[in-house]
Amino acid sequence: MSVILILGRTEDPCCRLVNEQLLAAGRDVCLLPEDQLLPGLHFGWKPSRLGQQGSIEYSGREIDFVDISGILCRAWGVPVPAEDFATSDGRYICAEWNALLMAWLQGMPCTVVNRIRPQLWYKAQLNAPDMASLLPGIGFRLPRALVTTSIDDANEFCRSIRGSVRYSPLTRASTYRVQTEADREKLAALDGTLPLYLTEWIEGGAADAFVIRSEVLFVDHNGWLSDDRSEAISKHCVEVSDTLGLAFCKLSLVATPDGDWYCLGLDRAPQIYQCGTESQTRIARALVRVLSNEAEPR
Repeated sequence: MSVILILGRTEDPCCRLVNEQLLAAGRDVCLLPEDQLLPGLHFGWKPSRLGQQGSIEYSGREIDFVDISGILCRAWGVPVPAEDFATSDGRYICAEWNALLMAWLQGMPCTVVNRIRPQLWYKAQLNAPDMASLLPGIGFRLPRALVTTSIDDANEFCRSIRGSVRYSPLTRASTYRVQTEADREKLAALDGTLPLYLTEWIEGGAADAFVIRSEVLFVDHNGWLSDDRSEAISKHCVEVSDTLGLAFCKLSLVATPDGDWYCLGLDRAPQIYQCGTESQTRIARALVRVLSNEAEPR
């Protein structure tokens, strides 16, 4: 009987819901908790041009590669506790684990969500400059953006924007609105410490578009599903996901009062904590269809 693997964390609601729904559907599923795998994991792999040969053994169960029909990968490449990651040995283990995982997933012939391309290995979040570089034909408008280490350039950019400016740390998925003189003074305090990533603040209706292969689910700021999006917008979302080779991602969109659609960023490993119960369930069901090879092809 074929087996579906979920590689992630037990506290991740996406992993948990997909696991529950696969079990309810009578599918054979194995959840491998990344942060608990070592030292109990036995991974035997013989790379071959004739196909993947090997097996995974964990918690008393051994699964041959040929029996794996689908993989949901929501691993972060950190199979050790936080205190071990702070050591040189811990970081070495993480680097080796991540290299092994990326190479193995790349060669697996089954459905893999997500099979990450090299240019995205260390980029879970794509910002506007990233998308302009990787997606030159993107069907959405992109906000004006600036990445600089000069506060003078940052101030000039703020003055050139009619409305507010969005400050986003390059290493964190958070945003701050820069609108007043006091806000700009706070921004100036960061001068010389780290690059400043600034974009124009786009006014309008915000929505997160979760793309699961050919299906797009729009979730508003309250975490509720919204079905009033045009087919053309859904098509653009799928085109973005397809171009990056992703089976599951989230686009942060804003629809302006003038009818323009802006894409502010993309998350290739989206969390669903902020989604309501119905939204989480719909996303999990869509992933189950993909992993079970029941989803419509692109």
